Amino acid sequence: MADFDPHSFRDALGQFATGVTIVTARAADGHPVGVTANSFNSVSMDPPLVLWSLARASRSMKVFEQAETFAVHILASDQDALSNRFASRDVDKFAGIDYGDEGAPLLENCTARFLCRTRNQYDGGDHVIFVGEVIEYDHADKPPLLFHGGDYADKKKRPPLAAGSAATQIEPAGQPVPDSDGDALVLYGAEGRVATITLNRPGSRNALADDVIAALVSALERAEADPGISCAILTGNGASFCSGGNIKDIKAMTAEQGMSPTEIEKWYSEGIQRIPLTLDAMSVPVIAAVNGHAIGAGCDLACMCDIRICNQDAVFAESFLRVGIIPGDGGAWLLPRIVGMARASQMLFTGEFVKAGKAVEYGLVSEVTAEDQLMVRAQELAAQVVQFPPQAIRMAKRLLKDARTQTLPENLAQAATMQGLLQQTDNHREAIDAILEKRKPDFS
Repeated sequence: MADFDPHSFRDALGQFATGVTIVTARAADGHPVGVTANSFNSVSMDPPLVLWSLARASRSMKVFEQAETFAVHILASDQDALSNRFASRDVDKFAGIDYGDEGAPLLENCTARFLCRTRNQYDGGDHVIFVGEVIEYDHADKPPLLFHGGDYADKKKRPPLAAGSAATQIEPAGQPVPDSDGDALVLYGAEGRVATITLNRPGSRNALADDVIAALVSALERAEADPGISCAILTGNGASFCSGGNIKDIKAMTAEQGMSPTEIEKWYSEGIQRIPLTLDAMSVPVIAAVNGHAIGAGCDLACMCDIRICNQDAVFAESFLRVGIIPGDGGAWLLPRIVGMARASQMLFTGEFVKAGKAVEYGLVSEVTAEDQLMVRAQELAAQVVQFPPQAIRMAKRLLKDARTQTLPENLAQAATMQGLLQQTDNHREAIDAILEKRKPDFS
């Protein structure tokens, strides 16, 4: 188990079809809360008990910890819109729903529904396990809503999407959480050996809310795990690349949830910090195509990539002090290595907005394009990358990354080891032959 990867374990579990469940409770001030969870089939009959778990970092954690009752709803197959709504952030999940005046909110038309009295709570690592005693139960003769492989399991039975729609051209990454309109928060497309990953919450200027973070990490891991991908492009949908952290989430930590310093530390380490660690572990080169604003964590997200280009409307800012915090996502480590300590200090301490021209001067980006040419140029750069042997591309990136913490002798030793492997490959021989024969190489 030395190589056990928790993220791989999570993805493996995601291969099983699971029923979509909504768990609801009522806060002390009377407002309702609800979260989506996987269905379960492990229950006690005497007494009737059910259990489920909630991530400690969830914004609803305090409510469920204090609630005397909660309600579990196993959704019916025609309730995917309701599932999408409760999986979303920053929407009124209960808008237009008659859920009762007291006790746990109750949703209608489910396959099964049971009201529980909170009986026990247990430490479940990064989750809290809730055990409830069933006090009321009802069900209907309806098939349940199942989720599998990143979508609802009966999707093939539904009417096909209109030809030419975005969803037919780009499929969701991993198991995306949809937004309030049912759209994937991060889009994943692959053409040839190039993957395109697009932040897809233009309404919030692609802010890095918890669900967006999870979907982005999933998309990056997907590109890295695919041996057919040799370069990835990261961009944003709409007028902004990424506006940074979700201010509402950050405010809610203390103003609403009363999170302790230790809890906030855990939120960062298990949330947004997964992005720089995932990008740093990748052997696939990533090109940031920065359209419009790259502010705060959005600026840092661009810095996590290997190549950065932007359009003429791009604006960068290391703006954390404007809201009284510091870069919690690796910006203080990344930015000085790109623009130098003096300019990184100026950006952080003044919060200045760096427009495209100055970004080139600073070395923050390597090129500026016209607004409508950004993705064209990003694709051209990606095509230049993927013309080379796949194994060599990935090893070259790893050699560059590892050099940051190595002495020269250590890096030379690593390079010699890599060369010993690469020069035994068919692609190396094909590259040499193609040069000598003055033809285009054909790499596998």
